[in-house]
Amino acid sequence: MWMVIHMTKSLSAAELLRDRLTAEGFLIRLRPVSHSADAQEAYYELLVPRAEAEEARRVLFDQNLFEIS
Repeated sequence: MWMVIHMTKSLSAAELLRDRLTAEGFLIRLRPVSHSADAQEAYYELLVPRAEAEEARRVLFDQNLFEIS
């Protein structure tokens, strides 16, 4: 089962976080949660498998990636 670990305000921020977490070895899914004509202005959730959620959040925190939104 997948779990939301973070939400961003743009596609570019979501992709940046996805790339950073993927480089750390995590499986990441992006899911749009708002519908906007411009994908860059939509909100996105970052999801990881539930078993990896705590560790993925820790990596976001340790690398100051929570500030990216």
